[in-house]
Amino acid sequence: MAHTLFTSCIFIVISTTINAFIFSKDGLFLVPSVAFRDRSSPSDWTLYNQGWYYEESPIKALMMEKSLELVVQKDLDRNRVKMFTAEGKEKKNLCIDGLARSMCTVTDDEGRIKNTFTMTNQEIELFRQPGGAGGKVLFQASVPKKTIKTTGEIFLCDDNGMTFISDIDDTVKITGVTSSTQTLINTFSGDFKPVPGMAEIYRYWQNQYNATFAYLTASPDQLYPFLREFFDREQFPSGSAHMRHFTWFDVNFISFFMSSNYAKKKTETLEMFLQNTRNRKFVLLGDIFQKDSDIYAGIYAQYPDRIAKIFIRKYPDDIDGQQRLETVFKDIPREKWATFETGADLPRIIF
Repeated sequence: MAHTLFTSCIFIVISTTINAFIFSKDGLFLVPSVAFRDRSSPSDWTLYNQGWYYEESPIKALMMEKSLELVVQKDLDRNRVKMFTAEGKEKKNLCIDGLARSMCTVTDDEGRIKNTFTMTNQEIELFRQPGGAGGKVLFQASVPKKTIKTTGEIFLCDDNGMTFISDIDDTVKITGVTSSTQTLINTFSGDFKPVPGMAEIYRYWQNQYNATFAYLTASPDQLYPFLREFFDREQFPSGSAHMRHFTWFDVNFISFFMSSNYAKKKTETLEMFLQNTRNRKFVLLGDIFQKDSDIYAGIYAQYPDRIAKIFIRKYPDDIDGQQRLETVFKDIPREKWATFETGADLPRIIF
């Protein structure tokens, strides 16, 4: 027993040393974010920046991959797994370039990039590019004295107009959050699978209502690079993405999707959109398998004139689920909410 413990300790030390001096690799990505009119100065905009600066740990990734494969009995995608064994580069300086002026920011204790900055409307018009209904601003983030650089997108969300805010897992992408095994398989194995018809109806709504899109999900931001591949492949409308960050201080990966923190974060993000726009209307899309219906009912109670419609995905013939929705949405006019199973069930004309 002592020999086994000693051997394990030596293996961990050697693995850490190999990771640090031979195989470690830094990475940086930015998650598309959003900009609103500055409430104190409407001629200015407040832009939100978000992303992650991290160091990969290939040996730890290999160990985690093989452990998970024993559970799910399937080969997993190591590139996805390694994002969950990577460690954030805390308190590191990053440079923001490509706009009217250069600036710097510092990562937090988890290596995350979370900062805001202001641009005048004149600057916005100078740098505005096509993207979504309102346009977007592109910029670059880089690590000083390193060749690490990436491009960020910030989508403009003005006071007027229409925004569709959509959940991702089991709303547009099949995840299977009610099954631990299926969640692991659908997250770490093979191509992400779309809910049929959702990309097509989203594109139609974007054109029909000149709408912007935002994606609000329980998925951890470590999955963003792979979700971006999925969205591009399926041709979903582009838009901002609002995600949480998974750490191993969380209970476990599965409960991360269902935690109360998820409901709190999602509510805060919805309130951010509503409080930072004056007359914009919102359509909310989610599923019955997590807490979307409860979250959306709470938001509707606060902003009934701003929430134009709520759509909730459920399983076919789910009588219990339908009854639960009737209870949760009892204070919402029946014409303001509906259920669906695939994109084909959603109306092309909402109003």
